[in-house]
Amino acid sequence: MTALDHALNWIDGELIAGRALIAFGLLLVGCGGLLWRLGESTAARAMVVPLLAMGGLITVLSAVGTLNNVRRIAEFREAYAVDPSGFVEQELARVQGFMSWYVYTFVGASLLIIAGLAAFLIAAAPMWKAIGLAMIVLGAAALHVDFFSKASATQYLANLALLDGAPAATERYTGFP
Repeated sequence: MTALDHALNWIDGELIAGRALIAFGLLLVGCGGLLWRLGESTAARAMVVPLLAMGGLITVLSAVGTLNNVRRIAEFREAYAVDPSGFVEQELARVQGFMSWYVYTFVGASLLIIAGLAAFLIAAAPMWKAIGLAMIVLGAAALHVDFFSKASATQYLANLALLDGAPAATERYTGFP
């Protein structure tokens, strides 16, 4: 396989994950809409705004990421056609550059989940409990994204390193940042 094939496979995986998150975000927006129309309890009414906000945020961020990856397909093909070895070097540098972000997103998502648990367990008002639940779901969605993204990026980096002539990383992906 060429570096372009590996790059396009990586983008395909990102597009699948992005589309799944768009569907998840729209599902949350739909649930918020149903609770707004049909929910009669205080708890149901309290969940409307957090579900709409969280679902909208997930949908918009995933759509932007998906559109950026679709745009990258043409850029990758063009860059590879011009200079295949330069493309590999550029991609190695780009992927190595964002690999360090996973630690920060892992910590941030974990803190969001912990804060959501605290809000849910400590607060008495249904609105704060609903916000806590939304924070937990948002943090879990971020961890989900990072789990698959890091695994995919680790494999992509190893494939590029082999093509570049560098030895493959001996570190095995464990799922922990």
